Amino acid sequence: MKLLSSLTNPKNTRYVIFYSALVVGVLATVILKGIGIIHLPTLQATMLHFEGLTSLFMLVRNEKVGNAFLLHLSKLRIVRGIPV
Repeated sequence: MKLLSSLTNPKNTRYVIFYSALVVGVLATVILKGIGIIHLPTLQATMLHFEGLTSLFMLVRNEKVGNAFLLHLSKLRIVRGIPV
């Protein structure tokens, strides 16, 4: 169980690396699916998107990543309600 503790403790550096790699993998698969190189059934595509959202949620649990994410979101004009 000690081996899996790095996947559940947001203060661990391996936690951020694992979920970042997972998000990159999901993004690469979604991009390849969008281009048409990879074809996935509807259920698998839905689960892939769910896995990506879950990984993002897990990343935001880390304080440094979560604060940086909120800082970048606050800089977006759309989020602040300023028309483009």
